[in-house]
Amino acid sequence: MEENGQWHQVALSKVASLEAEVFKWRASVRTIWRVKHPKVAKATFAFVEAVWSNHQLSFQVGSVLAQLLCTRLDGDKLFEHCKGLQREKNELVDKVESTAAEKDELAKVVVDLEAWLKESESKLRASKEKEVIKELEEELLVYKKEVVEQHEKGFHKAVRQARFFVKDLDLGHFYPFKDLNDDVLLDE
Repeated sequence: MEENGQWHQVALSKVASLEAEVFKWRASVRTIWRVKHPKVAKATFAFVEAVWSNHQLSFQVGSVLAQLLCTRLDGDKLFEHCKGLQREKNELVDKVESTAAEKDELAKVVVDLEAWLKESESKLRASKEKEVIKELEEELLVYKKEVVEQHEKGFHKAVRQARFFVKDLDLGHFYPFKDLNDDVLLDE
């Protein structure tokens, strides 16, 4: 009889440690996955619940065995009860396995989506950079045209002043985009 009490105490301590571990799992899952990955978080919660239910069923099986040893219940009744618990346990094991597989699939989907997001962001950055370069090139072209216009205006202003100061000077051979190098008139 004393052995049964010790076995029951050991079972209770194991259940308490499992409850603490499940509590830690639940807390970490809530903080990490709930915000970033709600589908994976739901699958993880289902997995934890299935594992917890499995541990509870195992504890119930242990309790039934302890009752059998303590009170010497009818063997057939206990056998039927154990078979029912075993069926429930098998169902929960199947549920745990399917939930784990679903969790793995969802984790793969999350990884694929994160890769797609990074690729899309880089494409967006590249297209924005191309737009900025095009705008800058257009702006540079406008500035170049303005510089050429100012250069021509300054040249014509200098020609007008030269005609004003030297009345008989022939300025027909002056060009705004020609330069003199070693006594040779060159295009710039």
